[in-house]
Amino acid sequence: MEIKREFKKQPEKHIHSPAHALADELAVKFSDTKHFGFYLRMALKYDHNFLRRLAGEVIEQKAKKPGALFAFLIKKHNDENRHDSESNPI
Repeated sequence: MEIKREFKKQPEKHIHSPAHALADELAVKFSDTKHFGFYLRMALKYDHNFLRRLAGEVIEQKAKKPGALFAFLIKKHNDENRHDSESNPI
């Protein structure tokens, strides 16, 4: 019976918002918990569905450095949107 208590799943104490949950999900998927802060910043700034779609693309690519590819795709998205807004001012 003592073993059961030892391996009982503990609730996450530091995950307290949807953005934190997404950041944790991304950091774990990419095996990059060291850069949790980066993923949290992205989760606060961008739409969660957009980030999950990008994460899916990264995982499909089977990159050696998935975190770097994820960051590159976000930068590429920003550059494309900036270019579109500059060429079509409102």
